[in-house]
Amino acid sequence: MTRLSKPQIQQHIRHAAQESINVTITQHASVRMRERGITNAMLFDVLRRGLLNREPEPDLRHSGITCLMQRYIAGVNIGVLVNVNSPAVGMIVITVFEVS
Repeated sequence: MTRLSKPQIQQHIRHAAQESINVTITQHASVRMRERGITNAMLFDVLRRGLLNREPEPDLRHSGITCLMQRYIAGVNIGVLVNVNSPAVGMIVITVFEVS
């Protein structure tokens, strides 16, 4: 994993999410999205235009880092937890939830 600053990681996620092929949604994330009424369009809006408010953390299960992207959409503040391994453009959506 290349050492990037928080703004660089945010830009990397936003850029990579422009192509949906770069985003893998886990089964856990799909189930949570259904339970919480979060659509794929909302998910991609968070990834493409959201903010990385917290410091990224090392992912203990996988290589790379875990990042929380957030955005207020349709009256809901949505958080998307993703695993990113820069410079690779792919990312894995771990879970999706409403941020309180």
